[in-house]
Amino acid sequence: MNHKLEIRNLTKSFNTNSSETNALENVNLDVKPNEFLCIIGPSGCGKTTLLRMIAGLDKPTSGEILLDGKEVKEPSPDRGMVFQEFSLFPWRTVIKNVTLGLEIKEIDKEEQYRIANECIALVGLKGFENHYPYELSGGMKQRVAIARALANDPSILLMDEPFGSVDAQTRNVLQEELLEIWERTKKTVLFVTHSIDEAVYLADRVIVMSARPGSIVECMNITVARPRKRTSIEANELRERLLTLLKLHCALC
Repeated sequence: MNHKLEIRNLTKSFNTNSSETNALENVNLDVKPNEFLCIIGPSGCGKTTLLRMIAGLDKPTSGEILLDGKEVKEPSPDRGMVFQEFSLFPWRTVIKNVTLGLEIKEIDKEEQYRIANECIALVGLKGFENHYPYELSGGMKQRVAIARALANDPSILLMDEPFGSVDAQTRNVLQEELLEIWERTKKTVLFVTHSIDEAVYLADRVIVMSARPGSIVECMNITVARPRKRTSIEANELRERLLTLLKLHCALC
């Protein structure tokens, strides 16, 4: 079977105070095309570091990352990144934030706006194209960030706790909207979260990581049919299993 993403024997070390610390150690992972994969684990286990290396923002100490069979060595538009912070440019309107990557790629301006308008409509912000970030709610700002990532038509979407800074009600709405976007675009998604509930609701598969040095200790398939009920017996059983695994591997956090 062809994999969208392959991670082989990945280790990441940092030098601090004249000593070397492993953030990640011997991580191996295959991700299927169109898979929605969530990554959970204790704080400091290297979840964000792993995502940043897949994005090409950080380099591994050893091992390799292959996307569509090609080694990841640097950032590229084929990887869209959405952070917990909205990371919008306050002096640019919604549509100008979304067209940013297209401008860098020097795409024709008319085509930039066509793509940006499609992505803005996809995230439910039609009518807000000319608003500035300060005029938007937190949930709306994150929708803009998602639209900006999608505008480049990335091969894979990397999301680092993207809903962590919004209220619970908005978070639930954004989760539902993200699933609708995923089903329509068929993107491969890697989604880092601290929320077991969020992972069970969103994922095809949940990766559980150990405390530092981070390594993969469990890959759990989420077989609950979609659309999922957050309070179903099956969902509650999966949450209990994941919570048990996290407690087991959180001794050092």
